[in-house]
Amino acid sequence: MPTPIREQLLAAITTAVGGEYGIPAPEDERDLPVTIVQDGTDEAGAQYGISDWITPVAVATAQAAVDTSALTPTAARAALRAQAHDMLAALHQALNADATFGSLADGVDEAGQGIQTEIGKFVFAELQIRVRWHHVRGNPYLIDDL
Repeated sequence: MPTPIREQLLAAITTAVGGEYGIPAPEDERDLPVTIVQDGTDEAGAQYGISDWITPVAVATAQAAVDTSALTPTAARAALRAQAHDMLAALHQALNADATFGSLADGVDEAGQGIQTEIGKFVFAELQIRVRWHHVRGNPYLIDDL
């Protein structure tokens, strides 16, 4: 049986970021580093013979915080913030390297982003995107009716 376009697309996004789909957030540093991909509820549209979709996807990455023990509190916060922003930049690059994910998507719109640091433990970065894609109306396995 063929794989639906939506599943192929989520697999391609997960591969692009070197992540895992739908796993729980890390609880301690033994679970790091990790990148998690999670989708939301699709928005629908339609054209003649085509079902258009927008799928919200959140991609979050977590790493162990860099060692800041030799730094002042101000320098430690700056180092963690820089680490988180580097992680966020890497997500942007991975998700925009091929915004069609091998011609499965019509494009990607960035919808939100953020970082979080916790001194001495974890550093997080998250990028939220909206993936525009389509399939033949009534056939979620087929992109084009050729």
